[in-house]
Amino acid sequence: MKLTHEPLSRRQNVLYGAVGVLGTAAVAELILRSGLIDTPGLPVPSGVLEGVGSLLADTTFWNELLFTLGEWMLALLMAVVVGVVVGALMGAFRPVFTALEIPVEVFRVLPSIAVGPILVIMLGSGVLPLSVTIALSCVWPILLNTMYGVRATDVTAVQTARTFGKGPLEIVRQIKIPSALPFAFTGIRTAASIGLIVAVSAELLIGNGRGIGGYILLNSTNASNLNLVYAATLVAGILGVLVNALLSMVDHKFFAWKKGLAQ
Repeated sequence: MKLTHEPLSRRQNVLYGAVGVLGTAAVAELILRSGLIDTPGLPVPSGVLEGVGSLLADTTFWNELLFTLGEWMLALLMAVVVGVVVGALMGAFRPVFTALEIPVEVFRVLPSIAVGPILVIMLGSGVLPLSVTIALSCVWPILLNTMYGVRATDVTAVQTARTFGKGPLEIVRQIKIPSALPFAFTGIRTAASIGLIVAVSAELLIGNGRGIGGYILLNSTNASNLNLVYAATLVAGILGVLVNALLSMVDHKFFAWKKGLAQ
């Protein structure tokens, strides 16, 4: 007999997810408090929560959090502009695809973090090299999703536009890009999550003590501050979850029609 499961509502998903997280934290707390595992440096959940409370009351941490968000938003903006424009052109025009296929494949596999120190030499320290480093990791899912979205444009719509005398660029701008927006937004959702991860990583490497990554790096040298280190890492993770949830709501609201989810 084949077992089937009824799909869960969004509220049920959140509830069960919260139960799972709290249950795991409770088990970890009991094991670490009981002494069954006695490894220095392991995070005790209650201590990490206390660290989160300390961070939320620390104006210095809030400044670093805003710094991370600022560089991430600048990077995402750059990635969206480049990814949508280049992806649309590659999807719409075969010569452009042929010309850019190899460069895209070469640069796509390069770890953006490894390019970070080179960007510091070229652009100096500050927000710009960090944002460019993040953008280099964010642009690819946007570019590829946009390209495939443009290719999936309804042929009848394109032929009708040509009948009305629309030129190639007009067709791309008025028909193919709007049709590809749901695909592009999926790429943006993916890129936003990747960007936050790369942002903290880049700050650890080239951030000169700025941002959440810089805060983690500065406090990791002191064993008494480990709870703050774990707390800052947890805040970064929660920030990623919130960003993904927000973009998921936007996706469901504006592009549900394209995915057959409209009620």
